[in-house]
Amino acid sequence: MRLLTTRELASAIGVSESSIKRWADEGVIRASRTAGGHRRIPLPEALRLVQETRLSVVRPELLGLEEPAAAPLVANPEDLLFAHLRNGEESAVHQVVKTLLANGLAVEAIIDGPLRGALARIGELWRHQNEGLLIEHRATNIVTGLLNAIRLSLPKNSSGPVAVGGAPSGDPYVVPSLATATVLAAAGWQPVNFGPDTPLESLARAATWLNPRLVWISFTVAPIRRSRVDQVVDLARTLAGLKIDLVVGGQAVTPGTFPALSNLKAFSSMTEMMSYVRALTPRDPAALSRRPRRRR
Repeated sequence: MRLLTTRELASAIGVSESSIKRWADEGVIRASRTAGGHRRIPLPEALRLVQETRLSVVRPELLGLEEPAAAPLVANPEDLLFAHLRNGEESAVHQVVKTLLANGLAVEAIIDGPLRGALARIGELWRHQNEGLLIEHRATNIVTGLLNAIRLSLPKNSSGPVAVGGAPSGDPYVVPSLATATVLAAAGWQPVNFGPDTPLESLARAATWLNPRLVWISFTVAPIRRSRVDQVVDLARTLAGLKIDLVVGGQAVTPGTFPALSNLKAFSSMTEMMSYVRALTPRDPAALSRRPRRRR
């Protein structure tokens, strides 16, 4: 993923470099630090700043907006990802997602859209060819590597709220919980992903151990039994006493699966979940009041 210097971003949007450094320090824009202490801003984060603040871009070439990689994609990205995953072309999968990110598509939108669609199609191959199961396992490993690479490319936010989660016991699927951790990291959180087959009582212990703001559970195996629903409700009530929200999602969750509780939220997509999560993300009021000014 391309990283911008503070000077490059300042030149691209027509503000002073000191303003970029201040916004990075105040959390208005997330940035990482080099070994020498210089700030670096991921290109998707720079594009987010432009979109949310409605800044004018005075040098679009610095943001890759006039480069071929930033042009609208002609081919369907879901078809591209499906073909590359089916053929085991790991680097090509990374390149497609890198291009989508460079075009300003949010991580959660990529996961909800082309990546989910491609994986669903991969999961059906076993019905039509003998190698289908092997192809699915290989594709899962590729996507796991992809999501981990995205997380490693994001700037670390040591002051972000903590979230913990995983898939429940009996649920062996790796990708859904890892995807949740990835989008939380992209939103500036510090996610701790315990992965598949994690007992709910272990998540309760993690809540007292790590003091998170949020706990998530990813459900893929359907149907969700009544006894499991009762366990989730008990966990939500325990977390409510700790002022922790419980977020549930995944393809096994349908409307009405879980009762309405003040701190229990069920979502059908990463995008929907992120709208809720961003409302929980603390922001510096002073930083928000100092919106970037356009240079005349």
